[in-house]
Amino acid sequence: MKKLRILLISSLLLITLSCEKAIVSKLVSGKPSSEKDPEQELIINPEPIFISNDSGKFTITPVAEYSISARVVSTRSYSGKWTASLSKVDLALVWGKMSDQSMDKFISYKQRNRWYYYKYSPEFPLDNNYIITHSSNNHIIPSNYNLSLALKEIRKNDIVEIKGYLVKISGFWGKKKVFWGTSTSRNDSGDRSCELIYAKTIRINDRMFR
Repeated sequence: MKKLRILLISSLLLITLSCEKAIVSKLVSGKPSSEKDPEQELIINPEPIFISNDSGKFTITPVAEYSISARVVSTRSYSGKWTASLSKVDLALVWGKMSDQSMDKFISYKQRNRWYYYKYSPEFPLDNNYIITHSSNNHIIPSNYNLSLALKEIRKNDIVEIKGYLVKISGFWGKKKVFWGTSTSRNDSGDRSCELIYAKTIRINDRMFR
């Protein structure tokens, strides 16, 4: 009976944790605009953010203030490596003409190994350069637990607005020295072109989370 009681308590705890929802700070009329480009302003004298967890000790250094409003075309969760202890969720985002869902009949997206990939048909009305400059893969670091819950609620075709910092990370994973950098350009592609965002607020459609 004692073992059964422990199992029942453990099961109820797992159900409670799995059903936990992020707290909405406020409801906002309508959805964010996904038509304009992300906004970025370099930070001259950044104040570092120090994080210690089961994977190691890390220093997060803000590089630029950053704000992006875009449509979600793919999401991917990660685990296992030290990077996932800081950023469990990647979002593939598009904006401008790319944010129109009618474009999806010409183009497909997928994510793997912290990269995102796209494939488009000859009928796609935009050129490859426009895709590069109006889409990005984003590694999201939530600044608190509530935002980590909010990230789990994001789905394909949601319009999101994320405000915070582009950052670089240095530290130790056990005894191994590690580094993770961010792109600061919307014109790059390939390796090191992903944005590493320390999120201070996240808006999902009409819900704001802090």
